[in-house]
Amino acid sequence: MFGELDRRVPQITGLAAGEREVLRAATRDALRRTLQLRLNRVLLLELRAASLAGELPGADPAARWDAFLARACGPGFGEALRRRYPALHPRALASGRLLVEGAVELGRRFAADRQAVSELLGADPGPLRGLELARGDTHHGGRAVARLAFEDTAVMYKPRPVEVDAALRAFVEAVPGAGDLGVPRVVVRDGYGWAEFTGHRYCRDEAELARFYRGLGGWLAVMRLLGGTDLHAENLVAHGPVPVVVDAEALFTPDVDVEPSGRGDAVDRAARTIRTTVLRTGILPLRTDGYALAGVDLSAAGGLPGQQPRIRVPVIADGGLDSARLEVDEVELPPAGNHPSPEPVLIRHWDRVLAGFDTVTAALAELDARGELGRLVGGFDGCRVRRIRRPTQTYTDIGRMLWHPASLHDPDAARARARDILHRNALAAPGAPREPAVIDLEIADLLVGDVPVFDTEVDAEVSSAFLAGWRDADLARERDTIRSALVGAYLNERRLPGRVRTPARSPHAEDLDRRRRALAAEAVGTVCAAAVRGTDATATWISPVLTDYGWAIRPLGADLYTGQGGVAVALAAYLREQRAGRADRVHGVESVLAGALEVLAATEDTTPTRQLGGFTGIASQVWTWAALHRLLGTPGLLDRARARAALLTPEVLAEDRALDVLSGAAGVPVPLLDLAELTGESRWLDIAAEAGRQLERTAVVNDRGARWSTVMFPEGIGGFAHGATGAGWALTRLGLSAAGSRADRRRWLELGSLAHDFEESLYEPEAAAWADARIGGDVDHPTAWCHGSTGIGLAAIDLHARTGDPRHLRTALRSGPAGLREGFGWSHTLCHGDLGLSELLHRLRALDGHEGPSAAQADGELLTGIEQRGPVGGLAKEAFTPGLMPGLSGVVHHLLGMHPDARLGSPLLLALPEGPDPGP
Repeated sequence: MFGELDRRVPQITGLAAGEREVLRAATRDALRRTLQLRLNRVLLLELRAASLAGELPGADPAARWDAFLARACGPGFGEALRRRYPALHPRALASGRLLVEGAVELGRRFAADRQAVSELLGADPGPLRGLELARGDTHHGGRAVARLAFEDTAVMYKPRPVEVDAALRAFVEAVPGAGDLGVPRVVVRDGYGWAEFTGHRYCRDEAELARFYRGLGGWLAVMRLLGGTDLHAENLVAHGPVPVVVDAEALFTPDVDVEPSGRGDAVDRAARTIRTTVLRTGILPLRTDGYALAGVDLSAAGGLPGQQPRIRVPVIADGGLDSARLEVDEVELPPAGNHPSPEPVLIRHWDRVLAGFDTVTAALAELDARGELGRLVGGFDGCRVRRIRRPTQTYTDIGRMLWHPASLHDPDAARARARDILHRNALAAPGAPREPAVIDLEIADLLVGDVPVFDTEVDAEVSSAFLAGWRDADLARERDTIRSALVGAYLNERRLPGRVRTPARSPHAEDLDRRRRALAAEAVGTVCAAAVRGTDATATWISPVLTDYGWAIRPLGADLYTGQGGVAVALAAYLREQRAGRADRVHGVESVLAGALEVLAATEDTTPTRQLGGFTGIASQVWTWAALHRLLGTPGLLDRARARAALLTPEVLAEDRALDVLSGAAGVPVPLLDLAELTGESRWLDIAAEAGRQLERTAVVNDRGARWSTVMFPEGIGGFAHGATGAGWALTRLGLSAAGSRADRRRWLELGSLAHDFEESLYEPEAAAWADARIGGDVDHPTAWCHGSTGIGLAAIDLHARTGDPRHLRTALRSGPAGLREGFGWSHTLCHGDLGLSELLHRLRALDGHEGPSAAQADGELLTGIEQRGPVGGLAKEAFTPGLMPGLSGVVHHLLGMHPDARLGSPLLLALPEGPDPGP
């Protein structure tokens, strides 16, 4: 290969001697890099085998490493590799020759197009000084995008048709208000082209940042029309105030046929809606699933600093020693050039993203009204565009498998494995090719190191269909999708921007019950109206939801926190209160609830729940069905609770590492204790006891008390949802129950007391509040249920009522003033807003020693705030969030519970409602 390279490069006419040397050196470097990555495992295996066999002379590991390198350079080593790995040499030679061929082709094309490149750059750039070759994926026989560097400028070589890039530039230039949408100029050649190089640079000031985010919204509008996808962080570059799409080959991407989910037609419709909104562009924040990139946000707007998980990659451990081996390590994701500032705070600019979307959408609509938009969209007819039929990561994983030593030793078996994997992937990935002949072509590409590419030509039928689809789009849904996606990025940040408090203006306590009823009816009406309904009468919602990998826009899952379960509980509560005459009649609640329950049950039955806890896990489903049983009294609901509880086996509990109340073992005891009481079945006490034992096994105890190192917060923190308060509350509740032995209960009470000791260590008298123990947290003394004084106070009130322990009374009485330091005016949510504070204040009034606003004052403040601002979903702000804990269903439930006869229990304490109300 190197000899062929050295022979062919000097034959390229039109290149100076120095330019030929640049091409030759860059190609040799690319050959070494790519072949080393593909052959590392073979060489490390051979090293290890020789070391274990005692075949390497040397007094220490480094000397034996040197001995192996000498052996590998010897005449017999290559022949030994041929015998053991018959596929190695032919495939290495084939992939290397393709790379050489692609490099030589690049050199010839540059020599032929030098004048056109000079015109593209505006002047003769001078001789070629550098070449970045094969740094990305290769396609079509070893060809890859390359960067050619000159003295003061650079140009990009694209070994694919670039007519689509030229058409996109012409399109945005013709759209009024799209001046900040950048597309590099290109030189179009037959099957390839040259493009301006766009370098990354940060915005200089707030004015430039505002332009950038408006431009980002403009791109969403354009790509919604043109069916753009794959606009991830590598394909959009922040060039000061201009977001530049540097690779726009995936346009006019059709929706794919997806098999029914089994969760109901409403879920399938919701999923289809999400697939066809602006979310598909790849610009908006979206986290991936899968092993290698689980939880990674590759979007152009997302991937915010501090959010990205570390990714798993193979690395060489003990390099330079005879113990060298390949290990999987977790590393930081390399930075891309998509951000306009070193520390972008996306949430500060979401109004500008929406403004840019609205401006360009309005401009497109005006062009359409004048009859000009069809002509502009028709400018893409004849362009070749890419179809992303499988994720690149799938190809990367299979390609790595095909270059494994075992695969090189038995290539036929490796091909068979690859066929099977790609076939099974196609069954699970809508749109992926299933045809055996196509799969064989994919494997042929992977065998030489290429990533397969599918493309097609745009014609008048395709462009007209996308224009018609755009005309029929629900722009309100698109705007809400944008808001929701930006919220998802915001909620995934560990460091949140400062909150803005908006207290009620002239709050008053007049006519409280009528106002409460009106607000509750309006809120439940909004929830019902926003439901996605199926032809089978099922119902679900689209919203930012809390997943295993952070927040993402999905049809609701089966949990209590953001999911279908919490919405169902709120609707059931409204139905009961409506029947009892304590809530105004709202049409449709009963049918939406019935459809929601169908989806909830089907989701539980078809989708495994990985988490265990009381708000996002299996225990939350136990609580949900038990609460529905109490609210509705319908036969079969308690059986669902039993079926979910049966999944909480000792083995599952022993593997839990989430540990907290929200998603882990600390959230299991209370729902299971209640189930045991409802059914009279002691087996649920045994499961609750296993959860207690898991908390015992994992507790970190020192002179400050007990805390738990969780997956989310390894440092071990305070607070109810994720920290020591919640775990201590659960252990104390367990110690007061009939679960376990007398010795077990004594230990649980002692460990619960130690957890409260840790919480006490966070209390700062000078601030009269609890300190935030989260690493990276920006709120010194949080007041929410999840983190802070509301959750701490509610737990203390509950435990004081059960134990009479004065330490819990002291904690409870501290929580009111701590919460009132910030007061009302943040948001209307149970989890982190005014509703949680309202519940805390109501419960504190029953305690001796509490001094605070009267019930009427607090209720007046809350209701006036909702009337003036509408229900504000806290961190979600304007995005529609139907969930119980962070959204509108929580507003419904709390407003209903304000009636003194409601007896609806408290989701914040996993307290079940009282039994069915016969009504008047």
